[in-house]
Amino acid sequence: MHRKFDVLIVGAGPAGASAALCLRNSGLSAALIDKAVFPREKICGDGLTLDVINQLSLISGELAASFGNFTAKLPCYSAEIFSPDYRQISIEVRPKQEQRPMYTCRRSDFDNFLLDQVRKCGNVSVFENTHPQKLIIIEDRILLECGEDTFEGRIIAGADGVNSFVARELGVERITREQQCVAMRTYYTGLKPLREGSHIEMYLPVEILPGYLWIFHLGDGTSNVGVGMPATLINKKGITLKQCFEGLLMSEPLKSRLTGAVRTEAVKGYTIPYGGRRGPISGHRFLLAGDAAALVDPITGEGVGNAIRSGRVAAEHIINCFRADDFSAGFNKAYDDEIYRRMMPEFKFHNKFRSLLHHPSLLNYIIGTASDYPPVERSLQKLIWNLKVNKLGPRIRLVFSLIYMFTLQGLFASLTRPKRKRA
Repeated sequence: MHRKFDVLIVGAGPAGASAALCLRNSGLSAALIDKAVFPREKICGDGLTLDVINQLSLISGELAASFGNFTAKLPCYSAEIFSPDYRQISIEVRPKQEQRPMYTCRRSDFDNFLLDQVRKCGNVSVFENTHPQKLIIIEDRILLECGEDTFEGRIIAGADGVNSFVARELGVERITREQQCVAMRTYYTGLKPLREGSHIEMYLPVEILPGYLWIFHLGDGTSNVGVGMPATLINKKGITLKQCFEGLLMSEPLKSRLTGAVRTEAVKGYTIPYGGRRGPISGHRFLLAGDAAALVDPITGEGVGNAIRSGRVAAEHIINCFRADDFSAGFNKAYDDEIYRRMMPEFKFHNKFRSLLHHPSLLNYIIGTASDYPPVERSLQKLIWNLKVNKLGPRIRLVFSLIYMFTLQGLFASLTRPKRKRA
């Protein structure tokens, strides 16, 4: 069957669904195509940051209100962070002026929630269990062959993940090993949070730095337990991440932490494409968004917020294409420029900041000092808030802030202030 639309979107995850939602009042017809049937499994850490929540509000107040009524999420107000020598601090995950918490939520549930909102858009047709097989771009249109169906459009958005079919078909330079993080996760039941309202635990074992191990507690009584590590470091150290992950879970203190908990799924792996390298993410009659464009935060490995953001920018640019009646590679370069204008400063800084995570002694000092002295803990909390909400000042000012915070203030505290009492 031949199906004709103005816009084709391949991939119905957060990037593709957000692009479709932002085309709702555009007057353009769109096909949202995915090979899976929703709800579908999505291997992920299952965390939704404040940036994700803010992006939903920017799409529409109606979407934000629907998310407010969405019950398959668990609010999180603080996180427990453990140094390489397993000193612990508790950090609030939202600035005092921010009224909304972050959440933990299975990605299968969140992605299905977004797709349900798309189904309400009268101008968007959703095609599940539809497998793209061949993509042809000719001068005035696109043809996407999916088995017995052929979809025709004037522009296509590839929001189909790190192994993007659209990018591969169009010969876009692929994501390099240097941009990849390898992650693995499993699920447990019977694992309770360390504190009420603190549903995130982050561990920094020396074996996997600058990666980390996480425990995210979900609202259904299960906990997502996983690990992530840069692919180049895995190669350099000659390790098998799954064996390393299992070894950490069988060693103290995680062995005791998991006592009484039951693993409910096998360990599953996935690839995360870090942002930071400015490669082409558009061309004649096409755009890439989300993981297909490599837009994941280099420190946290979180990509949902930027996926939604890129979907918003893609929709805005697509509307401009139709207004100008211009779908050329030259015109679409404005999309690349806007994506990188919004995200590249953060990527560059976070890539440099990640270099600090290569030094376990520094992390032990910072977290240990913060654990012992509340003023240092508050300073560290402010730094983490700034990292998350992207409000850091000039780089040089931050360098001096770090020097002050973790050296002078720590030294002064150790000389003049009593240590925090421990039970």
